[in-house]
Amino acid sequence: MAACAARHPGVDVRQATAESLPFDAGAFDRVLSELVFHFVAEPTSAAAEFRRVLRPGGLAAACMWDFAEGMEMLRLFWDAALAVDPDAPDEVRTLRFGREGEIADLHAAAGFVDVTETTLSVTSTYADFEELWDGFLAGIGPAGSYCVGLADDTRADLRDELFRRMGAPADARRRHPVC
Repeated sequence: MAACAARHPGVDVRQATAESLPFDAGAFDRVLSELVFHFVAEPTSAAAEFRRVLRPGGLAAACMWDFAEGMEMLRLFWDAALAVDPDAPDEVRTLRFGREGEIADLHAAAGFVDVTETTLSVTSTYADFEELWDGFLAGIGPAGSYCVGLADDTRADLRDELFRRMGAPADARRRHPVC
């Protein structure tokens, strides 16, 4: 939190759960959640909180990973992980709101009106395989946490399997579609 506040002087930075936001009702013209609903304990409460802090007539937007149709790079990672460890916690099996209609239905149930769903395609490129692999070694998100939690030899096997599935480093340029 302190690092965020230091990077953004003058911004009111507060720590809270999505289910209990420390802001007054109607405090915001816009509410945005990026990749939040996969991880909250009570998504229904979080959506209700987002609606509560949004002023009447305000705009809310949420985006989630599209596990059904996209996430090419993470799909490759988890397929490699499952080849090395059949008990790997593949995000397709463990995270909510990765399929069409789920996030829109959640927001509609929370009282949002004129809910529309669309696809936003995002592309990430990597100079080579090592740049991609270094991202997993940072321990960010479920894939990164899983990767850094492995024993060294298992992590090396995972790296080799992912590299095998991706092909030559020039092929490391892959799309990351999101919904």
